[in-house]
Amino acid sequence: MTQELEYLKHAASLTGPGSVGVPGGTLGDKNWRDRRSQKLEKMELLNLQSSLNSEIQAKTQISEELSKTRSELIAAQKEICDFRLKMETVSLDMRRKDSQLKEMQTRLDSGDGFLERPASQISYLDHFLKESRHTGSVESEDGDIEDNRVPSIASSRSNLSEINIDQMNNMLRHSSKHHQFITRTFTSPTKCNHCTSLMVGLTRQGVVCDICGFACHLSCCDKVPPSCPVPPDQTKRPLGIDPTRGIGTAYEGYVKVPKTGGVKKGWVRQFVVVCDFKLFLYDISPDRNALPAVYVSLVLDMRDEDFAVSGVRESDVIHATKKDIPCIFRITTSLMDPPGTKNHTLMLADSDTEKTKWVVALSELHRILKRNNLPNHTIFRARELLDNSISFTKAAMSGAIIDPDRLVIGAEEGLFCLDLDQNEIARVGDTKKIYQMDYIPEEQLLVVLAGKQRYVRLVPVRALDGDDVEWVKIPETKGCLSFTTGPLTHTRTKHCLALAVKRQNSSQIILYEITRTKTRHVRLHEVILPTLAQCIHIFSEGRLCVGYQSGFSIYKFSQDNRPIPLIHQDNPLVSLLTYSPVDALLAIELPRGEFLLVFHSLAAYVDSQGHKSREKEIMYPALPTGASYIDGQLLIFSETHVDVFNAESGDWLQTINIRRALPLDPRGCLCYSLANDVPYVVYLANIHQREMINLVTGVDMNGRTRAKRRFSMREGHRAPRAPDRRSKMISAPTNFNHISHMGPGDGIQIQRLLDLPTTLETADRATPTKMSHPPPRHPPHLPRTPSQLAAYNGSTPRRAPAPPRPSLSRTPDSTPGHDVHTFHTHSVASLHDYKEISGSPRHSIASNNSSNPSTPPSPSREHNSSSYDS
Repeated sequence: MTQELEYLKHAASLTGPGSVGVPGGTLGDKNWRDRRSQKLEKMELLNLQSSLNSEIQAKTQISEELSKTRSELIAAQKEICDFRLKMETVSLDMRRKDSQLKEMQTRLDSGDGFLERPASQISYLDHFLKESRHTGSVESEDGDIEDNRVPSIASSRSNLSEINIDQMNNMLRHSSKHHQFITRTFTSPTKCNHCTSLMVGLTRQGVVCDICGFACHLSCCDKVPPSCPVPPDQTKRPLGIDPTRGIGTAYEGYVKVPKTGGVKKGWVRQFVVVCDFKLFLYDISPDRNALPAVYVSLVLDMRDEDFAVSGVRESDVIHATKKDIPCIFRITTSLMDPPGTKNHTLMLADSDTEKTKWVVALSELHRILKRNNLPNHTIFRARELLDNSISFTKAAMSGAIIDPDRLVIGAEEGLFCLDLDQNEIARVGDTKKIYQMDYIPEEQLLVVLAGKQRYVRLVPVRALDGDDVEWVKIPETKGCLSFTTGPLTHTRTKHCLALAVKRQNSSQIILYEITRTKTRHVRLHEVILPTLAQCIHIFSEGRLCVGYQSGFSIYKFSQDNRPIPLIHQDNPLVSLLTYSPVDALLAIELPRGEFLLVFHSLAAYVDSQGHKSREKEIMYPALPTGASYIDGQLLIFSETHVDVFNAESGDWLQTINIRRALPLDPRGCLCYSLANDVPYVVYLANIHQREMINLVTGVDMNGRTRAKRRFSMREGHRAPRAPDRRSKMISAPTNFNHISHMGPGDGIQIQRLLDLPTTLETADRATPTKMSHPPPRHPPHLPRTPSQLAAYNGSTPRRAPAPPRPSLSRTPDSTPGHDVHTFHTHSVASLHDYKEISGSPRHSIASNNSSNPSTPPSPSREHNSSSYDS
């Protein structure tokens, strides 16, 4: 357009203004239009050619891409064909190998068994339940039971003489991989795929193959088939217990148990597993999608001598609804003996049929247990010491056994001495809260941790007899966390006291030697622990072991004060304890330089260098609330029971069903517990050893039930012996009702009499026999001397003791000769003397009856003598 405009301007300038109307102007316009039309056509043609070229280029590019894609598709199809051919080859190979394995399995099963029974065979329990529907009998064939579990690999190889074991192992080695077991922690109850027993524990319960996922106990790893993965016919096996070993799961299901507070509070659903002749009850929380918790709510041992399962009557469950009563059954186990109480656990099944299944199955299992005579691992038996009739029972915090007839209980109200021979209780010292105590028999010394400021005090044993003895307070022990006592040398001639005192973000460990000076202690060593001490122990050769969070350390003060950790950095437990810190409960020294470290989640064995000495670990079925060690047994206390483990082997031996039990003494033989929501002080007696406490049994020699032991409380301290009150030792009766006449042989025979001397010479000769066995009683027909009458009236300083105390020696305060001299001076006192003495401050909280015959209560025994001479 610019060129045309320039052309028009040039043409106008040539023609001039007067040439517009001439015919030549029209011709110029026509030429201009023609040229413009030609240019427009050329422009359109150029645009069309450009569009055509673009389309041609696009089509060419698309064609190239299509060719490339087609070639890739052809290559992929070829690869797929190759893969299909390979898969068919591998599948044929696998089928051939499976057929070979099945053939070997069939041949081995036809011998004496190699791995486990086929899945097609049902357990003896299922077989029994089916038979019981038709016959109603609880009998089963011996063959069915004994054939329930086939021996493991190790026990059956000797029976496979016709099979080449080496050839078979080579085939398995070439055909499959080996297991790669890794220790794992399960969050819900899991059974071992090999032995079908539960993998009990709070953490690190078992191992799992990282390749095939086969889960089993650590001890079962060597017995698992070596092929990985394990063939399906060997992983799915029936439930059942090996009757010769008592291992395996026999029954499981869901039941309901009463809520806390009884049946009237309602029922709560629980998951029950009958495994290893024990009943494991697991809580089911709705917050966890109805999955059972990993820790056990309750354990009932079928090996208990009082175990029984039965239905209930309406009178047994008065708060249950009538429609639930036919579905309720009861499991009974032992609780305390004496007084012979039982532990009853009620369970509610979904229907009457399910209840019958549970009762029949448990009864049959118990019958099998009795018939096969499996070893009885019962170690301890709970015996009642104090019930809630004693005011301080519910506040008991500590305790110690002084001798077979005496023990002390520390409570929030103070220290109390129990005389089992005299059936009396006496308060000792001030009303200070007693947190912990321990008794050193060789030193006749009681060590207590008492008061709001938690001072350690040393109490001579003479204070238990009411003597005015001052407690030795160790001033630098303010804020003591814990203490322990033990021999300082292997000869046990010197004893020491080790304690941990709380400091700012640390603990001060102090070691004292117990001496026989006025202060009774000498400070030996001191060390600072950079954390809070949780437990403290004295090992052999004067070594001190201190437990703290996630660790233990040993101090050898004879060499240096440098700590020796009992968990080495190469120990596999380091990662667990570092990732999730746990509290230290107890450390036990075992023979051959081995130690058992008891943590809140598990217990592990280590050597003196801190390396793991054995793979086995002790697993707790429930969350522990305390731990103790006695007679080679580890006691783990929980909310619902006490578990007993053999510390040397790590085997779980016994379960004691006492609820909310806590150890009162370092050894754990004295416990505080709740039975039927009532507080008790319980003595755990070792049935295989001589008992440390003289307790009366619940049944006498004639089979009659004895009356419950009743204690009388004595207020205040015993008054010192007064020589000027000899005339008041013997008094005549007053204000009494005559029931019947009793002659010399009509009642005195039931009393335990002492021969009292009549002269000073015989008194001197009788003094050494104070703690010996009582002399023989006089025949009924012999005349009685005034001294014998005084003995009958209960005026002796102490009646003839039961078995002598072997470890209790006489203290300098004992003056039996003086007491005997007091008796022979006067034989009879006035009625006024008796009436005056009868108003003593002693009061009875219960009847003074006892299974052992005892003399009537005498004021003179309380104010003028001591029950014990130490």
